[in-house]
Amino acid sequence: MPDVSHGEDEVERTVIEALRAAVAFSIVILIVESVGAYLSRSLSLSVDAAHNIPDVIAFALSYAALRGAEQGTSDAYTFGRHRGEVFAGLANAALVLATGLAFAYEALATFARGGTFAGAVDPRWLLLGVVPTLALRATSLILLRRIPGRVRDLNFRSVGAHVSSDLLIAGAILIVGAVLFLSPSLVGVDPVVALGIAAVLVIESAPLFRDSWEVLTERTPRHLSVDAVSRTALGVPGVRELHDVHIWAVCPTLICMTAHVRIDEMSVGRSMDVVEKLRVAVERDHGILHAVFQVESRSDAS
Repeated sequence: MPDVSHGEDEVERTVIEALRAAVAFSIVILIVESVGAYLSRSLSLSVDAAHNIPDVIAFALSYAALRGAEQGTSDAYTFGRHRGEVFAGLANAALVLATGLAFAYEALATFARGGTFAGAVDPRWLLLGVVPTLALRATSLILLRRIPGRVRDLNFRSVGAHVSSDLLIAGAILIVGAVLFLSPSLVGVDPVVALGIAAVLVIESAPLFRDSWEVLTERTPRHLSVDAVSRTALGVPGVRELHDVHIWAVCPTLICMTAHVRIDEMSVGRSMDVVEKLRVAVERDHGILHAVFQVESRSDAS
């Protein structure tokens, strides 16, 4: 079977390089924060350090999914391996949710004990752990923002959500360190921020689960409507009717559709021109990369 591109070119070199950098930065952050969390005895820094474990796994899954998509189509995988990107996004969501729930429990348990997580927090080590983390996450986000918008699919939204929220989390932990450095008696600020971080992780996972589920159940993508696509098709000269329309996503960068289209009586050559104009129109106006139209003449209706 010939290798036909239907969105594989969306996987660009900048995407792979940005993800590779995100994996490397996450490993460095995991090491730095783990040391800082152990020496500072901070629950908020411990939450963030543990959160880096699913981050590393999530980024690695994203990287592997995109490399799989680069392989193109085959007789066994006629649409390529794009669905791997969706499963990577789903795995990201599960990892983030599990981390959030585990540390929400630990933060609440710390409150119940009326003390600290593992003893008095040393704000110096907390700050030494979080400052380089903040710098590395900012650099990672800058690299990911350079990825063209057209290839920021579900998988990359999950990665982007990770890095953006992680940057805010690092900022919150920096504030914890500053507060405890200036007022060591305010020990409650650490578990409060830890609980807030856990809540952010739980909330962050919800739309990722939803979006993954909608792709897997072949829901019409939320930013599209059958009516809008039909109006675009009916604007092509020679098209009289569109019916039996199906629109779904193999992955969010590869939106597909099939439809029956009724056209005016014309030669086969002209009808093929109409079909080509239809494909161009739905790709231009709606980002549908793979459209198949079954042509029916007006006489077929009788």
